[in-house]
Amino acid sequence: MMHQAWSTLILAFVAPHVSKGCSCRSNSTHIVWKCPLKKAFLDSSRTLLAEDCSGCGCRVQLRAHAERDCLHYLRKSIMPFDVPYMETMGFVSDDDVNVDGLDSGLVGPTVSLALDAKVLYTWTDDLRQEIFNEYVLNYANVNEARSNWRPLLDKVVRPMLDDDSVETIEDVVRVINTKLWKALARGDDECITFQSGQTPLIFDPMSVIAFGYASCTGLAILFINALRAAGTPARLVGTPAWHGQRENGNHNWVEVMAEDGKWYFIEPSPAQETVDTLDRDPCERWFCQPDRFPDSEVFAARLDRDKAGTHYPMAWEWNSIDVPGVNRTQYYIDVCSRCK
Repeated sequence: MMHQAWSTLILAFVAPHVSKGCSCRSNSTHIVWKCPLKKAFLDSSRTLLAEDCSGCGCRVQLRAHAERDCLHYLRKSIMPFDVPYMETMGFVSDDDVNVDGLDSGLVGPTVSLALDAKVLYTWTDDLRQEIFNEYVLNYANVNEARSNWRPLLDKVVRPMLDDDSVETIEDVVRVINTKLWKALARGDDECITFQSGQTPLIFDPMSVIAFGYASCTGLAILFINALRAAGTPARLVGTPAWHGQRENGNHNWVEVMAEDGKWYFIEPSPAQETVDTLDRDPCERWFCQPDRFPDSEVFAARLDRDKAGTHYPMAWEWNSIDVPGVNRTQYYIDVCSRCK
């Protein structure tokens, strides 16, 4: 009898919110996830989920439950150097008192605006929840200063994407990489620019905007965060030492997950006549040459320590192992080995 009641509840909860076109479209009250799972389970908010999703491969959550899950994910995945400041970031405890906004840290708007993007942008429909959590919801890249960047970047990128020609992640990346740098500049006739040797002085997004320049790491982080504000999975990737020698320098760039579920790399293009795009030939990027790999190891930063195979080595904080990572060297060997 209890099983029958639960089954009825599941059908009533899921069925009305999956469109006939088999799109996992979210709305203001329900968040819909692309679901690869095949068995019943309980999420962190103790919400019973459908045994086999829907016929379209989607599963539905009340927005309030999705918000709770997002907060739970960010809390359990917090990087070690952020732990002493959990309350400042908005991970409040039961005995906190809400006076003058003291319990209003950055995680509140982070969760709210990330889910807003899931509702607003159709290219988020096919994102699995674990990808959304780690590469869209995520407020951090490495150990850059934590700040409430998402409301600002959401306000900047949303008008850029209010165009019927922007339909895919490839379109999103092209438009943002074209328009972001001037949109965030301090003056109407200015543009955020590249300036070498700025990390770690200037590499968090708010500092890059305030100063109007950064080196590769700061530009990559700002670009990644703008893409995340637009519901697009993106992450920091790079090598801490060319050819394995720190004296040869380092470089960081961006990887974006496209609709096919694969990661592709791209360079931020501030104040450049030719804007990098996801469909550009990788061999046209200056560092994609066969003589650089495998001597130059490449790593991508992530947030989920439980799934990380290694750490993300930071050239400016060499002994730190606190940022989870994944080794991407083989991908760059495969892609760049054909370049001349």
